[in-house]
Amino acid sequence: MNIKWLAVLFGILLLTGGYYILGPENKKLDDGERKKLGGTYINLSDGITHYKLTGPIGGKVVVLVHGATIPSWTWNKQTKVLNDAGFRVLSYDKYGRGFSDRPNVTYDQALYKRQLLELVDKLELSHKFDLIGLSVGGGTAVNFTAHYPDRVRKLILISPLINKFKLPTIFQIPGLGEFTARLIGVKIILKRFNSLVEGNPDSETYKMLFKKQTTYKGFQRSLLSMLRNDAVRDYTTAYQRLGKQKHEILLIWGTEDMEITREMIKDIRSFLPHLQFKPVEGVGHGIVFQKPEIINTLIIDFLRR
Repeated sequence: MNIKWLAVLFGILLLTGGYYILGPENKKLDDGERKKLGGTYINLSDGITHYKLTGPIGGKVVVLVHGATIPSWTWNKQTKVLNDAGFRVLSYDKYGRGFSDRPNVTYDQALYKRQLLELVDKLELSHKFDLIGLSVGGGTAVNFTAHYPDRVRKLILISPLINKFKLPTIFQIPGLGEFTARLIGVKIILKRFNSLVEGNPDSETYKMLFKKQTTYKGFQRSLLSMLRNDAVRDYTTAYQRLGKQKHEILLIWGTEDMEITREMIKDIRSFLPHLQFKPVEGVGHGIVFQKPEIINTLIIDFLRR
């Protein structure tokens, strides 16, 4: 065997070794681990969901839906303010995120809509509730409201996804996509997350929490499935359906957002012509971390009106 082929073989062995050695998923999210973590959990048809239900009993219920990669602690700055204002708040981790299960299923729009429906049903939230969705969670909130309009009182969308998300081709290729996600996928989303919390006084705590969720088995598989399926694709049909209904809707968006573009916002406003639109100047997709006071004021004012 010549030197060229030895170099190729060495490269393959090096990459294979890196695949197994550098993989961050070294813990299993089971009953024992959840007992150490604490928190409240509920068993739904696709797996166990981690959730928090806080605030005065009898207060109007507000349900918070986080985005694609950051779990329910996304809403920490909003939950306390809402509780203090008299609202009862439900936040939860979507499947594959935070301390919820990472079931071996297809991570698509139907899964996230089903998880939310089963959660509010099992918690017996029978009265209309207010629904707030962020980013991909905004797509979930639109999809849920469009299909179950009698369950939602008011809807708030913060930098919500509608369409035009493009996944790099390499992640679509079976085998190669998994390999690439294992080697660099977590690094990419960590870098993105760090930019979203930049300037927040609790940024180091958030970074630690974000990285922790990536250490539980099944995180990368769930992330890749979500990226390959319609969970991050086109919600246009749901927006069109919602536009024919009678809901009070607030749209909040940062003017420097490079992920949810002006073109996307224009599409959303065309499908939901009666919504209230509140642009926030000088902030991007990390709007809930970088401008929490503005977000909280807009939310409380809208819900109380």
